[in-house]
Amino acid sequence: MDKRLLDEDAVMQICFVTDDVQKSAAWFSELTGKPVPPEGKAAEPDEAQAIYNGKPAEVGCRIIMFKFGNIDVEFLQPGPEKSAWRDLLEEKGPGCHHIAFKTKNLTERNRYLEDKGHRLLQRGEFDGGHGRYAYYDTVPDLGVMIELLEFDSDKEVQPKQA
Repeated sequence: MDKRLLDEDAVMQICFVTDDVQKSAAWFSELTGKPVPPEGKAAEPDEAQAIYNGKPAEVGCRIIMFKFGNIDVEFLQPGPEKSAWRDLLEEKGPGCHHIAFKTKNLTERNRYLEDKGHRLLQRGEFDGGHGRYAYYDTVPDLGVMIELLEFDSDKEVQPKQA
């Protein structure tokens, strides 16, 4: 069993949930002097194939992503449906939702985190079906969730299912 979480020495993203993505992005833009990037959204349900709390789910969000040289800062406004994003916003209010790391093997890293007691809360496809995301409940230990991002373009070859 692999004894590490990271495939590379980098934090890819920090995400903040908000109840008004445009307002939060405007504030951050004013603070940093960076222009507000275009707004994006979660993949459509048939493409996302999201799982929330172990069951298929239709989850949506609005996203504004500020790119820096070494990290992305994401502002995310969840849709009205239940999701890992909506849960944290309702429980704690606006604030830091997750820290994201890129992985080349989501299957192995999922096993690593779950073996440490960090339950998978939500997962799905992104980027036109070219990658996957997964959120883990690390809030009790870290104060925020950990997200793993696996891009099809650089993932390790996965073993064939028997």
